[in-house]
Amino acid sequence: MNRMQKMSWMMVICIGTALILSAMAITILYFKIGFPRAWAGWSFMGIAGFGGLAPLIFKKDPGPIQADERDQLINLKAARAGFAISYGVFGLLCMGIWEYYRHQNIETISIHLLPQLFMAAGITAFFTHALTILVLYGKDNKQIEGGPA
Repeated sequence: MNRMQKMSWMMVICIGTALILSAMAITILYFKIGFPRAWAGWSFMGIAGFGGLAPLIFKKDPGPIQADERDQLINLKAARAGFAISYGVFGLLCMGIWEYYRHQNIETISIHLLPQLFMAAGITAFFTHALTILVLYGKDNKQIEGGPA
């Protein structure tokens, strides 16, 4: 397993854990104290930040070559996938909020919602990038193990 895969695993684990714990905390707090105070459960998303420490934890691979053309191509495809999915999530969130507020006859949207939209797009980009790297490396390894068709 190369450095990029190790960093991707750390990102997927940190972000996945953060999302699961946040969802559980919000659900529990909703039934105990209700909204809007239940949104404090989002604080568990701070765990996702530990994924950013992956380049410090996983040192560069020994040897003169750190990455070949295949690694660069996988990283490029993963970056494109991360951007595309985060753009889609951002668009769906914006349109969903607009539709909700329109049906509730509310004319203004709180500015406190904007950082949450930005966070959702960013988390989606990093999670999708890391997950796509793992999927593409797994796909390449299965083709090599199976041999030529």
